[in-house]
Amino acid sequence: MIKNRFTLIALGLALVTPCRAEDKFQSLDSIYGFVKETIEQSVKTSAEYEVSVLPLDDQLKLPECTRPLEVFKATDLIKAGRATIGVRCNADKKWSIFASAVIKVYEHVVILTQAVQRGEIITAQHLAIEKRDVSKCRGDFIVQTEQVENKQAARNLPAGFILGARSFVEPPMVKRKDKITISSAQPGFAIQMSGIAMMDGVKGQLIKVKNENSGRIVGATVIEPGLVLVK
Repeated sequence: MIKNRFTLIALGLALVTPCRAEDKFQSLDSIYGFVKETIEQSVKTSAEYEVSVLPLDDQLKLPECTRPLEVFKATDLIKAGRATIGVRCNADKKWSIFASAVIKVYEHVVILTQAVQRGEIITAQHLAIEKRDVSKCRGDFIVQTEQVENKQAARNLPAGFILGARSFVEPPMVKRKDKITISSAQPGFAIQMSGIAMMDGVKGQLIKVKNENSGRIVGATVIEPGLVLVK
């Protein structure tokens, strides 16, 4: 009797224990592929670029989505640098996550072959053109050596540096203590006198100059090397 009772209990347990199919999870690779494809369709550049999706937690277990994945939020303007994409599943078992990616854009740009010091004149010997990742340049890079040749370094710059518009300035046409000609143009006549520059100045810049005869200091505009104009 005891044996029969045990058999009935065991049979009852077998009947109420559900037979569960193995749970299916969304592969992380499918999410990476979706994010990469979304970015590649949105990137606005004709240059060579590379998209690297940052890895999610490999312990992440999301139910397998029975519908196509959707984007629910993305960086307004996808460009070089880091971008964040929202991915969601709108199936019965809903879920959503954020994934990040790094976008590298490659351009042929002007770089320094050797270090230069602040104020040093940059010559053709300092320059080369190389293909580089410009994702961190924020658009500030140049592509022709002529744009920077014979310009003055705005600060100390290391070898290999990608040159941009903020890297250099126009060299002064007039330097402090230079002997200059001060031209005073008035309707109908012009006067020229000797003077001394009180400061450096590039073309078009208003600088202080001293009239050698009167000792008077006035403001004058740099016209060309050695010549300033008083209006």
